[in-house]
Amino acid sequence: MRTLIALISVVLLSAMIPGGISASQVWPEGRPVSIMVPFAAGGGTDIIARQIQRAMQRFTEVPIVIRNMPGAGSGIGTNEVLRAKPDGHTLLLSGTHTVTAALQGLTAGSIIQLDHIASLNWDPFVIAVLDTAPYKTLGELIEAGKQAPGKITIGHAGVGALTHLTSEALNKAAGMPWTVVPFEGGARLIVGVLGNVVTSGVFSQSEVQVQAGRLRPLAVTSLRRTTLFPATPTTTELGFKNIPQGSFRAISGPKGIPMEVRRAIASSVARAMNDPHWIQYARESGLVKTYMANEELERYFAVLTLDLSKLLRQVGLMK
Repeated sequence: MRTLIALISVVLLSAMIPGGISASQVWPEGRPVSIMVPFAAGGGTDIIARQIQRAMQRFTEVPIVIRNMPGAGSGIGTNEVLRAKPDGHTLLLSGTHTVTAALQGLTAGSIIQLDHIASLNWDPFVIAVLDTAPYKTLGELIEAGKQAPGKITIGHAGVGALTHLTSEALNKAAGMPWTVVPFEGGARLIVGVLGNVVTSGVFSQSEVQVQAGRLRPLAVTSLRRTTLFPATPTTTELGFKNIPQGSFRAISGPKGIPMEVRRAIASSVARAMNDPHWIQYARESGLVKTYMANEELERYFAVLTLDLSKLLRQVGLMK
């Protein structure tokens, strides 16, 4: 009986981990793990990174720490990871922002010079203004820009970030009524709109949710209305086409991480995403769960790169 129980235990453990490899056997080898967030602390990507870090920490004995390195539309932090040793101890909170930064030449390498390990979610963008602003709809904001050229502004989280691409695409689709203004990260963009430095901004859902009552959402960039803002129309509903649907986020690392380590990290992310705390956070934040690992995720990044290349060319940002 003891032999049978031991055998069942081994089988169950192997089934939990892709490839039958125990995370504790190959990763993280007793040293801290850092997750690079290539934006300032407090923005949407940083908030998600800290939530997944806490969830992963419940299954990992060594410390997992968040490092913020903003600048160049995520290029500076990404370059730090590109230069790191591919041992699974330096990871990147990657995603659509990584693709756009690489395509614009803001990183030292291309998207294929990273190992893409596990995806986390899609997070639609929200176009929002200060709650005391006179604009109740996106149409009113567009009309105000047309009536007063150069006076109405729309901010984004940084040159090269997907919020930049979204603001440019929406501005072009609306007939160029606004002046597009860059900020260094979502947190500074929030301060900019709350301080009336800019009229409007392209935010993550969580950023607008945290500022409920202070920011007024005018439109959401997803194909369908989101559970967080069910009364807010989508850009598709309002007749705008080819607007980015939001941020896709994942965990990546420098090229050359051994496959058994990649599988162990992917397994850790999968366990974290099934943690009740993460599930509750993702549901309350309106995140669309999207888990893919390793080879499947590599193919998905290739498709994203193709799609975003077309958008970058349309708005004149492709290098």
